[in-house]
Amino acid sequence: MPSCGAQADRAGRGFAFDGWRLDTLKRELTNPAGVVVDLSTGEYDLLLAFLEAPQRVLSRDFLLDAARNRTADAFDRTIDVQVSRLRRKIGGPVDLIKTVRGAGYMFTADVSRF
Repeated sequence: MPSCGAQADRAGRGFAFDGWRLDTLKRELTNPAGVVVDLSTGEYDLLLAFLEAPQRVLSRDFLLDAARNRTADAFDRTIDVQVSRLRRKIGGPVDLIKTVRGAGYMFTADVSRF
């Protein structure tokens, strides 16, 4: 997408939630203390899907598509494993990724764009 100057380049470059920041241009997640947290490609894609649809239940099928792992079968636990790893990396006193039984997962934090 073409941009119109430096201001447009900066608009919409990332997400902020619960003290965390995800810079989508750098593909960089920074924790509340300012430390960069390494994410695998799948974890990054999964987090991005959650941040683009906060407080909405996302199905496992949707998350498989978002994580670009569509070759998985219905019994594949890849998304569950990636959610577990992501929870550990962004974990704290509050679980930011809620399991909705029989439906999928929901990102519970308020999300803003920067």
